[in-house]
Amino acid sequence: MKYFTLMTAATLLLAFGCSQDEPLPVPVPPQSSSGGSSGPGGMSGEGGEGAVGGMETAPQPGSGGTLPASQPAGGTQRVNEDPQAPPVLAEMNGVFHEVYEIAKQPFTGKAVEYHATNVEKSEKVYKDGRLEHFTEWHDNGQKSHEMTYAIDGKTTEKRWNKKGEELNANNAKARGMQWTFGVAGNKMAIEQYRGLAGDLVRRGFGPPDEENSGVWIYRSMKVRSGTQQMTTVRFTITGGKVVSVAVEP
Repeated sequence: MKYFTLMTAATLLLAFGCSQDEPLPVPVPPQSSSGGSSGPGGMSGEGGEGAVGGMETAPQPGSGGTLPASQPAGGTQRVNEDPQAPPVLAEMNGVFHEVYEIAKQPFTGKAVEYHATNVEKSEKVYKDGRLEHFTEWHDNGQKSHEMTYAIDGKTTEKRWNKKGEELNANNAKARGMQWTFGVAGNKMAIEQYRGLAGDLVRRGFGPPDEENSGVWIYRSMKVRSGTQQMTTVRFTITGGKVVSVAVEP
């Protein structure tokens, strides 16, 4: 009987010891709701990161993207959160993103865009939120377009082709005229240059925007063909004469 009692006590002590070694369940703390909601764009309360769709990681030259030249000053403020108000969008590399916060101060600085070949493509210069100067370059580095914006709203503009020849010069009055294509007998039919010397084309329209294997290409033109407005004219030059004239939208 004494032996049975000792065995029973040993068994209980062993069972009690095992139960003490088992890990106790750890309570999981509830998730904190402080810090604001995580709405679209990765916002996390006031001034949350990602509020402008990733504007912090600007593309580098060679990506064909746009580089902001300076950071917003004076803090940020929320865009109107009225659900009925249209969204404020910002374009990055051809894709539009919704903006949730904007800088309180008008932007002063430059916005630079690059060709995929690391050559500068365009540059916009802003002062106190107003665009003052805009410049574009061809992919070969030659300046192609330049515009200056005055405070009174007046603008000055110049254009160049890839050879550096200025377009829209004063002696190139024909470039700004309204032409027709496919309208027989019309005195403004651009086909009338067919058979004429190529020098007459240059006198009337100035240097072409592009020359490709004897084809002179003029863009930003105004040519009415039927019900369509064409903007590109191609003069094919052979032996110094215009052998064909074609138009494109």
